[in-house]
Amino acid sequence: MTDQTAETPPTVKLAPGDIVAIETPSGTRHLQVTHARAPYPDVIRAIHPGHGTDPDTIAAGKTAFAAMVELSRSLAENPESTSVIGRADIPEACRNYPTFRVPIRNKAGDIVYWWTWDGEGLSVAPPATDADMPLREIVPIETLRARLSEL
Repeated sequence: MTDQTAETPPTVKLAPGDIVAIETPSGTRHLQVTHARAPYPDVIRAIHPGHGTDPDTIAAGKTAFAAMVELSRSLAENPESTSVIGRADIPEACRNYPTFRVPIRNKAGDIVYWWTWDGEGLSVAPPATDADMPLREIVPIETLRARLSEL
């Protein structure tokens, strides 16, 4: 009798600037890796659909939202629906690490205040935390695909 172990697909190493195409129910959508900082997942910016198909034109598109996503596994396991199509310069406005919101909840689950996280540390947020700031959460690939589909 021999030991049989399931093969793990190789992971794909992403770098800032990489443009990734993701198939959604609404068609192909694109995102760009803006930051890769271990041990955290990659930070991406979802790009509003535009008219171009080359990486530079796609990267010039307007940012729809930012999120933290573990893309390597999806790229390895689903190459037919998720692929790196090239690399482009990250727009100036997206080069700084984004500030994420972190909700602090009481035992009942209500948000009692917010922290912000800038990739380095946490700080207490002012009472009127910017709702446009992304939540500090790891977005599952299927949730990302659904959000991209709505663009």
